[in-house]
Amino acid sequence: MIAPSERVSVDRRATVSFSLVCTLLLLVSPLRADITGTVTLAGKPNSKDETFIAPVRGCGDSPVRHTENWKIGPKGELADVIVWIVDPKDGQLDKNTNPGPPKIEVKQLGCRYIPHVIAIQAKVPFTIVNGDPTLHNIRAKISDGPGKPPGADVSGFNFGQVQKGQTDDKQLDQPGLYTLQCDVHPWMQCWVMALPTCCFGVSGDDGTFKVWTGNLADGDYKIKAWHPRFAQPLEQTIHVKNGSATINFQFDGTKSF
Repeated sequence: MIAPSERVSVDRRATVSFSLVCTLLLLVSPLRADITGTVTLAGKPNSKDETFIAPVRGCGDSPVRHTENWKIGPKGELADVIVWIVDPKDGQLDKNTNPGPPKIEVKQLGCRYIPHVIAIQAKVPFTIVNGDPTLHNIRAKISDGPGKPPGADVSGFNFGQVQKGQTDDKQLDQPGLYTLQCDVHPWMQCWVMALPTCCFGVSGDDGTFKVWTGNLADGDYKIKAWHPRFAQPLEQTIHVKNGSATINFQFDGTKSF
């Protein structure tokens, strides 16, 4: 039987050993952080979302539909803004142990694309899921710019999803701005920005975003933010240290369309 004084000594040695192991793990493990911030809208936008009726079987219980141009919080928090590093440079972290960027998925639910705006890396597959008990076709079109109708079709990117739960992985090989459309339900639209980098993020309903940084080297970088109702992105310069930085963007509602 261990005496109380001896047991305390053993417990202290165990605590010290455990703390030492944790410290060593932190030293040898690759550290990764993210670039975070918030996007807001100053003033009122120059357009409003529209409501219309489209009773279609398999598209949810309600026939009421809405355009999704704006998702603005009570304090101007702006959703659906793509934020990305313009020209990222790789650092020295071990790519075999450093986790990769999150998998990008867009789902058709209630005859809507969710999310309404996504960013992907060019030549990297992303997932499209049919969450509706009805037929959808997914047609990718090259965007001619915000405020303009969808442009030319992307060659070979028009396929059907017949069953609920069907999942397909697709990719866009060229960087640029695209839309996903459904010919069966013509109001459906998803904005897709294909980037030459994986260092990007999209703001949520609370306006916050997180840009995955991976092996991003320390230094100064240009960072841009784009929303579908603005002709030009915002741009700033940030300083990244250990893969981490904080930055905020504010769009001017009077410059929207």
